[in-house]
Amino acid sequence: RAATAVALLAIMLAMLAGETYAQYGGRGGYYEDDDITDRAVEYYMMQQQAQQQRMQEEMIRRKQEEAELARQEAMRRSQQEEMRQEMMRQEAMRQEAMRQEAMRQEAMRQEAMRQEAMRQEAMRQEAVRQEAMRQAMLEAEEEEMLMQQAYAQQQAYAQQQAYAQQQAQQQRAKNIHEQQFQQAQQKHQAQNAAAVAGSMDDATTLAEKGTLLMSKGHYKNALVTYDKCLAIQLKHLGDLHPIVAHTVDLMGVALLRVGAAEEALETFEKAAYIYENSGQGVHPDLALTLMHVGQAYELEAENVQRVGPKKEWLRQIEEYSNQAYDFYEKALEMFQERVEGNEPDLDVANVVHAMGNVHNIRGEYMEALRKYKYALEHKMKILGEDDPSVGWTKNNIGNAFKGLYKVDEALKWYNEALSTVSKIFGPDHPEVAHVHWNIALCYQTKGEVDASKRKLGWHNSWPFKFFSAATKKRIVHEGKDFEAMVKHLNHAFDVFVKRLGEDHVSTQRATQAIMAVRELVRD
Repeated sequence: RAATAVALLAIMLAMLAGETYAQYGGRGGYYEDDDITDRAVEYYMMQQQAQQQRMQEEMIRRKQEEAELARQEAMRRSQQEEMRQEMMRQEAMRQEAMRQEAMRQEAMRQEAMRQEAMRQEAMRQEAVRQEAMRQAMLEAEEEEMLMQQAYAQQQAYAQQQAYAQQQAQQQRAKNIHEQQFQQAQQKHQAQNAAAVAGSMDDATTLAEKGTLLMSKGHYKNALVTYDKCLAIQLKHLGDLHPIVAHTVDLMGVALLRVGAAEEALETFEKAAYIYENSGQGVHPDLALTLMHVGQAYELEAENVQRVGPKKEWLRQIEEYSNQAYDFYEKALEMFQERVEGNEPDLDVANVVHAMGNVHNIRGEYMEALRKYKYALEHKMKILGEDDPSVGWTKNNIGNAFKGLYKVDEALKWYNEALSTVSKIFGPDHPEVAHVHWNIALCYQTKGEVDASKRKLGWHNSWPFKFFSAATKKRIVHEGKDFEAMVKHLNHAFDVFVKRLGEDHVSTQRATQAIMAVRELVRD
């Protein structure tokens, strides 16, 4: 359009110039001096051209200004659009963040409600259990009271009969009998007083004897000894005394050693009840009993029969291990309350060791290792290296490495543990036998790991494929590792049968392993 306008303007100027020339510059014009006329025309034309040039420049300038204004307007609108889009994006992000935060808050609220419901249910169950125990104690006390009342009535009736008979006798005979009765009563009271003092000494002696039997691995004999000690203590101290609770707790430990997890759990719960109701506040030994309750649940988890649907027995193991861990945490909290600063504490080390056992049962071997190494460090600071507790922690470190299939590292820890406990207990102690059992299992795992690393492709070629199952089984168990496994297994089996009896769960497991080994040798 600009080019068209310029062309039209040029035509108009040409026409105007023609008319001017015809009027002033021709030969028949008004001036005779053509030269002057031509100069005037030229000057006029120059003026017109300059004016036209200025008009064109003005038009171009205006066009440029309009174009610049249009460009700036477009940029402004574009920036406004970008700002609007950015605001919309920011608003969308804010809305999404608010939604995510609302979802997170709702999830936290739901989780808090779930935890609170679980806590309330646990409190309810604990209250029911405590109420049941309280009712049982009340019923036992009521029965004991009724028996005492009946006995007192019988005694009163007998005394009345004797008194009536004595009234019928002569006064002298009655006086003689009364004197004899009084003398007999005084003598009986004196004998009872001496017996009470002697009986408490006997109880102390029995408790020490039971502890000695436990250290030597005679768990059943220790349990019988603790039972005799408890009977004497109940007679003299009543059933809500801390000393009685301590003896009950020792009986629970003996039950753990013989593999009676359920009976041990009931026994530990009785000990905890006595501590809590002894009227002496929170007893310092209550934390130890709570840890023993956790050990009973841990043994329950280990003793779950792995038969039937896998989901069911895994659920049972998880349930028992969770209960064990809860009691370990309670005991740890109580132990830590009495520890000053970062000083090593044996009870804290023992309960952390026990928490590692739960992680090991769950298959959380790295966390179990962290717990075991913490316990080992603190135990060695307190007890030194030559202590059975240190040796047992080394044994459990071996268990964790075996779970990770690091069998060489596991064997190193097992051998250190075996050296420590054998030095203290001798070769025929159940604790030593358990280390031999773990070493045998480690050699079993080592054979499986080594076999998995071999290239056994020829098993699938004819005719070996028909014998692949038996051949692979034999290759897993062969050579020096197989001989070492059999050696440690036989040692553990012999000690279990001799010291724990054929009904103990450790003996039964070792028996199954011996039968499997014999089958392999026969094959």
